[in-house]
Amino acid sequence: MSIQLVSNAIIIVALVVFVGYRQMTWRAVDPARMWRLPIILGIVGVATLGSMTKVSQITGVDLGVLLVELVISLGLGALMGAIAIIRPLTDDGIRLYREAHVGDRRQGSANVTFETRTGWLGMVLWLVLIGMRVGIDFLASAAGSTLAASTGVILLMVAANRIARVGIIVYRTGRIAAPVRI
Repeated sequence: MSIQLVSNAIIIVALVVFVGYRQMTWRAVDPARMWRLPIILGIVGVATLGSMTKVSQITGVDLGVLLVELVISLGLGALMGAIAIIRPLTDDGIRLYREAHVGDRRQGSANVTFETRTGWLGMVLWLVLIGMRVGIDFLASAAGSTLAASTGVILLMVAANRIARVGIIVYRTGRIAAPVRI
C-alpha cells in the first residue's frame, strides 16, 4: 500500500463521518459559517494539487475525469441543498445559538433564524458521491489518469459538493425570509 492510498482512505473516512454527522443533525443556517468548510477544502485541495502535479503531466483523460467529477459533485450538492429541510429556529434556538457565539463579530451571526438538515436522504446522496468518487477513481486509473487519484482532487470534489449545497440552502432561506410584496 502506498502512503497516498492510505492518506486518501483516512481522508475519505474522516470526511464521510464528519459530513455524515452534519447531514443528520440540525444546523443553524449561518452563511458566514457554512461557507467556511468548502472554502478551506477548496484551498487545501488546490494547494495539494499544485504541490504534487506539474501542468505538463496533465492529460486529456485527467481533464475529462475532473470535469465529469466536478459536474456530478456540483449536481449532487445542489440536490442535497434542494432536499434539505429548513425550519425556523424557535426563540430558544435563536437565544442558544447567539449565546454560543458571544463575541463573534462576523456579520450575519446575530440574524440566524433558520436551521437545516438533509437527513437520511442527504446521507444516501453523500454515500452516492463517495461511491461515485471511488468508481471514477478506479476507472480513471485503468484509463491511465494519475491526477484523479490524488488527495487534492478528492478535496476539490468535496468542496464543490459543499459549495453547491450551501449555495442552494442560502438561496432558499433568503427566499423564505424575503418579505412578500404585493
